[in-house]
Amino acid sequence: MHRAPGLSRLTIALIAATIVLVVTGLALFGSRLNWSAADKSAPTASTLPTTSAPSASTPTPNVADVSFAVIGDFGSGDQHEADVARLVASWDPAFIVGLGDVYYSEAGGSGSERYDRAVGRYYCRWLKDVSTTGSACPQGGASKNAFFTTIGNHDISDAEPSPESYLDYFDLPGNGFTNTSGNERYYDFVEGPVHFFVLNSNDDEPDGITADSRQATWLRSQVAASTSRWNVVVDHHPPYSSDNSHGPTVVLQWPFARWGVDVVMSGHAHTYERIQRDGITYFVNGLGGAHLYSFGAQPVDGSKVRFADNWGAQRVRATQDSITFDFIDVSGALIDSYVVR
Repeated sequence: MHRAPGLSRLTIALIAATIVLVVTGLALFGSRLNWSAADKSAPTASTLPTTSAPSASTPTPNVADVSFAVIGDFGSGDQHEADVARLVASWDPAFIVGLGDVYYSEAGGSGSERYDRAVGRYYCRWLKDVSTTGSACPQGGASKNAFFTTIGNHDISDAEPSPESYLDYFDLPGNGFTNTSGNERYYDFVEGPVHFFVLNSNDDEPDGITADSRQATWLRSQVAASTSRWNVVVDHHPPYSSDNSHGPTVVLQWPFARWGVDVVMSGHAHTYERIQRDGITYFVNGLGGAHLYSFGAQPVDGSKVRFADNWGAQRVRATQDSITFDFIDVSGALIDSYVVR
């Protein structure tokens, strides 16, 4: 073996051992590289321990890329919702993620007609077995559900005391296809390289909404068992928000990062906000059609981007290497672009 002058066998052995330790450390700890086009910050890396054994968290190889849309607080049945729906349709997303409040009383109607008025006539091409058969959706919906939403407070309070009509209208996981929770109130599904965990954040959820609840225990165990590249939590009430109408939902400030979640997406506040906490990204996205909110004088810690001047939605593209989140308003303006690696 040739070695550089002045290097003893002991020195070489120490260098080799150091390299092994570094490589081993990288294998045991996952890293995230986050970059924001909106705030033009330099890339920063944060290293997070995995929450499961390496064999359980190994991403499934050769998974197809996927593009989808995210909308929140949109069931008003007015022109603003129509404008957002037109924007979303122009992207031709593979599926849509709804962040709750899919129905407001101003949309009118009763029973399943409520959801036809507030959702079906705008998004029926992604909905399975909807009753809407207007000119925008002459076939009456999709052959397979491609609309995954969470229960918002208005979906209960403005419709009826329980979410039964909501659960009957939407063909969600737990109603005919795989879901590990055993119910439709909260559920999970996988699309491309993303494992979605959709929570019920309303305080009347029978399985609770605290970090030690049955619902949270389900989330923690399923994230730990996930083999997908990305773990994304969806709920209605934002754990963190700078809006001046609701603000943060403290009871939902679960240790998502420690459990292995990459992104948390919420609605409820009729704003758009991107927040960095504990090394992961939180989005608030409630500009799907309902009246606009404003922000308080003091943003929450970690708030990076805040916008509440127009309605809009998120266009998202996920690959094995990254997820790109673009928030675009109804004028076509790119408000925020953010990449998680």
